[in-house]
Amino acid sequence: MKILITGIGCIGKSSLREKISSDFPEKVISVDMDYENEIPDIKNKIAVVESVHGLEENPQIFDKILYLLPPQGHLLFWLRRGWIWYATGIVDISEPKGRKKKFYLLNIPIIMKILFRNIFMRKKWVNDDLYHIKKRFKNKTYIASSVDDGYKKLKSWILRDKYEHLHNW
Repeated sequence: MKILITGIGCIGKSSLREKISSDFPEKVISVDMDYENEIPDIKNKIAVVESVHGLEENPQIFDKILYLLPPQGHLLFWLRRGWIWYATGIVDISEPKGRKKKFYLLNIPIIMKILFRNIFMRKKWVNDDLYHIKKRFKNKTYIASSVDDGYKKLKSWILRDKYEHLHNW
């Protein structure tokens, strides 16, 4: 089985993927599409794939899709990420920008542009994603209101797959 965790940026997708894979290491293989290009096909393992662009890049290959909605403190997540980018000098890991210098003042306008764009566009992006899901992937998608909600759903899918596997012999 292949499960996609997707949603807009900076909402907890990585934390959710890491938690589910650490809680079910014998059952789950964790894939972060920011750093990997392929999903390994390992028998008797469920691939839990995180991708912010998951609905744009072959979503039909997934058996289940978990769409994570932005949390209440979404702005704070972005501010924290902006500070990390400024402090490390590494701005926007997926598409590196700026200069790789810690606390470099000329990185601030780049960071602010990214933060404002993501904060102001989030509602439109979520609405576009939900429209796309309802149109094409309604039957295999769960829309999670929080990381905890998403974790419970992922856990149920993983445990259900474990028992279905036992009955399919």
